[in-house]
Amino acid sequence: MPVFAQTESREKLYSNILKDTVYYNVVVPEGRDINEPLPALYALKYGMIDGPYIASQLRYFKGARYPVLNMIVVTVLADMDRIGFVYETGLLTETGKKFLACLKNEIIADVERKYHVADFRAYVGHSYAASYANYLFQHEPGIFNGYILLAPEKVNAPFVFDARTIHRKTFYYAAVGEFDLERRHVYAKNICNQLKSVDSSRLFTQYDSIPRGDHSNILTMAIQPAVEFISQCYDPNADVDPGKNAWDAFANIGERITKTYGVNVEKNYVWYSRFAQLAISRKDSASLIKLLDHFSSDKLKGYDTRTFGDYCARLGLMKRAEHYYLSTIQKVSAIREKEGWEFFVLSDCYRGLAMEVEKNDHEKAWEYLQKALQVADATSKYGSTPLDTYFEVGRFLIDNGYRVKEGVGYLLKYLQLRSNTLDEIHWGYGKIHTNLGKGYYLLKDYANTRLYLQKALAIDQDNKEAKELLKKLN
Repeated sequence: MPVFAQTESREKLYSNILKDTVYYNVVVPEGRDINEPLPALYALKYGMIDGPYIASQLRYFKGARYPVLNMIVVTVLADMDRIGFVYETGLLTETGKKFLACLKNEIIADVERKYHVADFRAYVGHSYAASYANYLFQHEPGIFNGYILLAPEKVNAPFVFDARTIHRKTFYYAAVGEFDLERRHVYAKNICNQLKSVDSSRLFTQYDSIPRGDHSNILTMAIQPAVEFISQCYDPNADVDPGKNAWDAFANIGERITKTYGVNVEKNYVWYSRFAQLAISRKDSASLIKLLDHFSSDKLKGYDTRTFGDYCARLGLMKRAEHYYLSTIQKVSAIREKEGWEFFVLSDCYRGLAMEVEKNDHEKAWEYLQKALQVADATSKYGSTPLDTYFEVGRFLIDNGYRVKEGVGYLLKYLQLRSNTLDEIHWGYGKIHTNLGKGYYLLKDYANTRLYLQKALAIDQDNKEAKELLKKLN
């Protein structure tokens, strides 16, 4: 059973209830921590439902840092005869009753025995299998806590449910494509309106008409809002108590998430950045230390621990900042074939050590700056290089009156390199010219001082720094 690669595992079991073999497929998220339980998203292989596609979308959402649940995707193979749901009555055939018992007592039990899953289970269905979800919601409310209904077909029987059966937070999301049949819109909308009468602290309900959606593309068009909806209590920006410090606010939300989804908060940027920034904004060093200690993990990337160093430096926690910068350098330097971002992380760490940790020890800072410059001379396989390092080093040396001539040299090199780069992602020419003017002023080269300050003012006539320095020449 693969637990690290995002591949589909094909499972089967002999059902004592159906007296037949039942097949289901499982996709486990790439790189999941096997020590942490994950919610499971169940589906019946009917209509446009495709387990690997859903799993790939979840992978994309996580990579794009959307605040959504990381879920195992389980697709059960069953045709309409086996599912046994009847549109006319809204009930199940005898075979359908047996299949439901198999799903509840055998398939789910088998998944939970083989895979480390949380007690939060969700279901996604399309068309007929979406209408089947309404049967589950009405008659077996304890099986799933999240329901995603994509273009449910109209059922002729009335929708009746008992709100007293909802004992924990439950999420019900129905979506129909803009260009789908009107009867499906009316059916889904009416049920959602009916469910909204339930206490909103227990049942969360939403109906969406998906722009440009139809009956065939509804999975592609609606999977993001659907997953975001059932994950809404997993959002780090939701319900942060303004009266609590950053650590207590995080702990409070963590408890809510565990209670709702049966999982712990993931140790990633989405979560640590929200509360670390809150601690920094309040100058709350104690909370920041607790947060970083909590989120520390061997699975963190170099850019995470680099960011930890930056956070500590902003609150003057220089010993901790030094620790994070040095440990990041050690980790990233050990990687033989570096990605483009890893060169930038290395350069950032050396600059952080120089400009924050050792900013008052110019000789020590210079040692780190030289290492940052060595990284800037390397080019990644993407063709990128942290060339802004030349500007940062040049400005730092000039601002500190240390090795000013070399600082000017680095700014001139940066100016040359900038001629073939995008303005949007690098330091502007006005900044470069202003700092060159400052450097030449310290070197008493007043002709070049005037030259570069005038260039800076030609770009921005309101450049106060350039104006004030130019006055000193007159």
